Amino acid sequence: MNSYIQLASLVLSFIYGVILYYLNKFNIKIINGKNIILKSIICLLYTFDISLLYVVILYNLNNGILHIYFVLCILIGYGIVCVKKCQ
Repeated sequence: MNSYIQLASLVLSFIYGVILYYLNKFNIKIINGKNIILKSIICLLYTFDISLLYVVILYNLNNGILHIYFVLCILIGYGIVCVKKCQ
């Protein structure tokens, strides 16, 4: 994997972390007021779909190679939005 693909993967992972924050907020709004079984099913499907979407995007971008620093970029993107929204 060359440096351009790695940089694109890092930027994509960061943006994915930002989008993940807003999707999590939307998911929480959807499951409020539901019973525990329905909440569990929705959260399980949501987690599966989000993970599958990230793997498909990485597969199309860099043949599905996942490094730990891609996951760290997701966490950094998620954390930055979370900190900015909490202030």
